[in-house]
Amino acid sequence: MCGSYQACHHCGSPSAASQLYKATLCRRKESRCCTLADFVTSRDSRSRILQIVRQFMRILAFLTVVAFAMPLAAVAEGRLTVSGEGHLAVVPDMAVITLGADGRGQTAVEAMNATSVAVEAILARLADLGVETRDIQTTQLRVNEQTRWDNTRNEDVFLGYYATNTVSVRVRDIDGISALLSAVLDDGANKLQNLSFSVQEPRKIEDEARRRAVADAMAKAELYADAAGVTLGTVLELRDSAEPLVRSIARAEPMMLEEAVVAKDVPVAAGELEVRAEVTMVFSIAE
Repeated sequence: MCGSYQACHHCGSPSAASQLYKATLCRRKESRCCTLADFVTSRDSRSRILQIVRQFMRILAFLTVVAFAMPLAAVAEGRLTVSGEGHLAVVPDMAVITLGADGRGQTAVEAMNATSVAVEAILARLADLGVETRDIQTTQLRVNEQTRWDNTRNEDVFLGYYATNTVSVRVRDIDGISALLSAVLDDGANKLQNLSFSVQEPRKIEDEARRRAVADAMAKAELYADAAGVTLGTVLELRDSAEPLVRSIARAEPMMLEEAVVAKDVPVAAGELEVRAEVTMVFSIAE
């Protein structure tokens, strides 16, 4: 019996109300029992599911490591990677000079005129020395107000204007550099910002440096293959590591031309240029 019930006062049989109460009470108990059983079953299921998920994650992690390791091993297998360098020393056949004139005046026009007169004379002299127009370029033209701080007056004091006019000149006759510098000194040039050396046809020299770099890499590959007791195969990949580097081994230091005013010829040493190239080569290992 799910619970007590009341009998009919006349016949002693259960009344309709008692039977309804009994049925309702039984349904509630059955509902509670089912809910508890479902809860226990659900909790056990979740535990088993979590265990399965953990095992799956462990297997997935293992397979991931194996998957990444196998291609790396396959790439490295049967290959030899080497690098090579090519060096070449050449005598420069061209110089680039940056020079000009500074001027001062009480007005901006006066300062600029002072530099213009000097630069016009410099350009005329360069033309007389055989420098072509395409080898001359203005690189800086500037005028600034000049002031000085006066501690007594506690203010800036106007001094005038300062102007500068600078040109870059390519000199294709290395032997004539000293005479050229002396000539522009006489014509009013009063500053030298830079003097560098280069070659007129760098591509040929750079290509030769690349050839030497490839030869160096191939020699290394043959040496390593012989030492390892394997047979060198074909070239699988060739990479040019960087643009060829050109640098001066010896050069004249930049100077202010006022330092050489007393000299008839400004001494200049061209020295040599070093060209360096780098390559990386990948070879197969023959079976």
